[in-house]
Amino acid sequence: MILTKEKVAEIIPQADPFIMVGSLIKAEENEIITDFEISEDNILCENNTFSNPGLMENIAQSCAAGFGYIAQQQEGKEPEGGFIGSISKLTTYQCPPVGEKITTTVEVVTRFENVVLVKGVSQLKDEKLLECEMKIVIV
Repeated sequence: MILTKEKVAEIIPQADPFIMVGSLIKAEENEIITDFEISEDNILCENNTFSNPGLMENIAQSCAAGFGYIAQQQEGKEPEGGFIGSISKLTTYQCPPVGEKITTTVEVVTRFENVVLVKGVSQLKDEKLLECEMKIVIV
């Protein structure tokens, strides 16, 4: 583990109660891995299940955590803000129940100036929950 949940909260632009990522496990130029334990008071849970928008936000915040960490460690910069420019190739397989810990892997597909195309996959153990491509715009 690179950063605990508390340290991740310091480098992403989101704040409680909208933090949808836990520990930063891996942060490299082309791959980011996070985990996230779903609590019953999470605002993106419905009927004791973490929602589809929650899974997408988890992927976006995994990007923010990884890119923020890399900016601090390798470039000596403060983490930059960003937003989701678009989501494509979205497939939802299942939504996880409250109390589970999911793992999210983000692969950087390409970069062009301040736009990064990533492929994100969220999993519960060995089962895919959601996968998609996102264009993240860094501002």
